[in-house]
Amino acid sequence: MSAERQEPSAGGGTTPPRWLDLVSDPRVSQVMHRVVTWRAPKPVVGAAIRAFSRAYPVALDEASRPVADYTTFQDFFTRTLKPGARAIETDPRLLPSPADGRLSAFGPLGVGRLVQAKGVDYSLDALLGDRDEADPYRYGSYAVVYLAPFNYHRVHTPWNGTLTHWRYVPGALYPVNGLGLRHVPGLFSKNERFIAHFDTEFGRAAMIMVGATFVGHMKVVFTDLAANDGQPASGCQRPDDPLSLRRGEEFGVFEMGSTVVMVFERDDVQLHVGLGDAVQMGQGVLTLPERAA
Repeated sequence: MSAERQEPSAGGGTTPPRWLDLVSDPRVSQVMHRVVTWRAPKPVVGAAIRAFSRAYPVALDEASRPVADYTTFQDFFTRTLKPGARAIETDPRLLPSPADGRLSAFGPLGVGRLVQAKGVDYSLDALLGDRDEADPYRYGSYAVVYLAPFNYHRVHTPWNGTLTHWRYVPGALYPVNGLGLRHVPGLFSKNERFIAHFDTEFGRAAMIMVGATFVGHMKVVFTDLAANDGQPASGCQRPDDPLSLRRGEEFGVFEMGSTVVMVFERDDVQLHVGLGDAVQMGQGVLTLPERAA
């Protein structure tokens, strides 16, 4: 029988500071969403974007639109890039990053546990929201890409595959930076998330978009369901028609930065870049060794 419940994470961590619990309330992110989607006069929006870009290393020259074209600060956060700004890895033995960010975690799943931070881990069952859906990956591999607020916030499909099923899980919106990872056990399995499962050219794999503080709004290409909008958990959903996505095709978008988790049934996935390295969407980051026929 499928277990439609999430289990608490075991494995270390300290009691979260009170302010972390306060900012994790989805209503805080709903207020921020209203602020960043406010249609202020364009000179005001432009000034805010330039100030932000001076404070953080934003590559404005990569954006498909000039600063003067943005009508809200959120337009800027969810900006698209100029054609050719990112090259998509085509070598079938290399798996590209689904997003700009930092490769913050990688490893074997062992008995179905993922390392969140030193001394803190969490379960695959809790992350995926269902024990049966976690079974194919139980002894596979995982990788995590963390997106900072200044990164390009669109998430792209890192493989050629067909979406088989998905689910939306509402939850808290803890920050996913170092402080949150150290103090909130099972953070990725407590935060709001979209979970999508694929049959790919190298086996089964799943991609999870994890919400965070001020990232209470996520969008994905396979549903109009609104994140952080009071919606209940979706349960397991299967597309009416097969949805095939290829490497580099858009998968979803974060409003501000957050985290993408990839899990694989294969246990032989290897690092192609250094753990903790900054990566770009489309850059080969994982190696898929060839298997004997």
